[in-house]
Amino acid sequence: MKAVIFVLAALVAVNAQTSQSCSRVPEYTETISPVVCPQPKLRLPNYENVQTYYQCAATANARGEVLSTLTNCASSTYFSYVLQECYACNNYLPSAKCDSLPINATCVSMEAAATTVAPTTTVAPTTTAAPPITTTGAPTTTALPPSDSTVSVPTPPTDDPSTTPGNPGTPGSDDTITPTGSTIAVPQPPSPSDDNVPTPKTPVPTAPIINNGPPTSTSAPSVK
Repeated sequence: MKAVIFVLAALVAVNAQTSQSCSRVPEYTETISPVVCPQPKLRLPNYENVQTYYQCAATANARGEVLSTLTNCASSTYFSYVLQECYACNNYLPSAKCDSLPINATCVSMEAAATTVAPTTTVAPTTTAAPPITTTGAPTTTALPPSDSTVSVPTPPTDDPSTTPGNPGTPGSDDTITPTGSTIAVPQPPSPSDDNVPTPKTPVPTAPIINNGPPTSTSAPSVK
């Protein structure tokens, strides 16, 4: 609190000294805060001390911002925003009030600017990550055969030709090889009542030829 009162007293003393030094300097109640340069190389007034001004940089930085630097006027001179230069009291043209500037500046009261406290930065609490859950247990492993071991391949069974039914040359053979365990379906002869039984074609009968004339006798051979 004492520091704030000291700053206010210093501002009042500076303004009073400036007014006594140059009667052309009006009593300003507002100042620019924050100071934002609308364009490069522009000079902005410092209403808290008219013997200083804010010099905007010649070019913008990588983020497109034009920074400013608080600069002092020469001794016994005062900055004029209209003339963009520092002049002696007899040639001094006062700057317009903050809310009348054509640059759309952010204006605050000098008391509010002097008592503005930087915001407190809140640090987020540190979150401790839970340790990973591990499952205890022996892994299952599959034993591989040794590299020098020989894997035997089973041999398919062989039937005895003398006991295999349907084998040619054996008793009861019908010269037909029938696999063991298989059944062959023999179709039954068709029935006359079935619709799909073909009917043989019967030739059409023809009438006999009847000779209506008298019978003829065969002449006997002549005797010599």
